[in-house]
Amino acid sequence: MKYTKYIVILTLFVLSSCVTNRLIFESKEFNEFGKLDIKTVIQLERQKHSKDITPDHLIGIEEGIYPNKNKYILATPKIYGIKERPNFKLETEYFYAVNDSLVRVILYQWDDLQKKNADFFKEENYTKKFKAFQDNFDNLSSKLTKEFGEPISKNIEQGKIKEETFRDDLKFKRADGMNAYLFMFGNDNNGYRQIRLAIYKD
Repeated sequence: MKYTKYIVILTLFVLSSCVTNRLIFESKEFNEFGKLDIKTVIQLERQKHSKDITPDHLIGIEEGIYPNKNKYILATPKIYGIKERPNFKLETEYFYAVNDSLVRVILYQWDDLQKKNADFFKEENYTKKFKAFQDNFDNLSSKLTKEFGEPISKNIEQGKIKEETFRDDLKFKRADGMNAYLFMFGNDNNGYRQIRLAIYKD
């Protein structure tokens, strides 16, 4: 009975994450990148009933994620959270330029959606959690390859690094200057997993 319950949960997870990932690449945020201003973002996120979790202090973005070749002065990003049931919470950060309010980079982050019923996330069930994250990572990779072509760089540390946190990452670049940087952190000892995806234009 428990085995059947886990299969159902995993099936729901895969279906949910596939739908969300598809919507990312069909969204106005993605398809109108370069013309997207922060006021439009706020309206779009309200329509999705996302929770505004924007901090009241300035935060930045690492140069390794977003090189910012044009040296834009970025405001505190607008950050929104939404539950991607049954197992993820998705945070979306919109970094925009101070001078024109145009969004310069979008950073998506998938973390565990903590649940009261922790059966699915007990240590002995890490493999199920790992599979859920890997399926989402692979689905995003497939969508990005369709949109951008084959990755321009690929580094997979999973399975090579023991006892420490690994980082799997793929970088994509399109002829029109659009970039995507997909990466997943993981540690098999403590069950840690996190996926991040940065979208920006040179």
